[in-house]
Amino acid sequence: MGLDHAPLNIDGIDTEAGVKRLGGKRERYASLLRKFAARQADTVEAIRTALASGDMAAAERDAHSLKGSAATLGADRLAEAASKAEEAIKSGNALVETLLSLSRSLDQVVAAIRSTLPD
Repeated sequence: MGLDHAPLNIDGIDTEAGVKRLGGKRERYASLLRKFAARQADTVEAIRTALASGDMAAAERDAHSLKGSAATLGADRLAEAASKAEEAIKSGNALVETLLSLSRSLDQVVAAIRSTLPD
């Protein structure tokens, strides 16, 4: 039985919504989740590096990209944390706390994806 028929339960992700966005293609969705975990795992570090070098635009862009990817995949809490980080980068308010929260949320989602869908 392939993924196209198996239930897909990943903590912190509304997988049914994510699968629906991809027209019910669970295998494709699982592939995108694996790519997300691989490509986005270091996003908070990239944001911190951009901020340290004064590249606010890159930091904002990274947070925005993470927000969109997370929302598309159904990781709504992570998308919300990324949205708050994007706003904090723009305003400069509560940046340390917001990035810490984003880091925890991202780490949780990436770990859940990797434990459910190992490479």
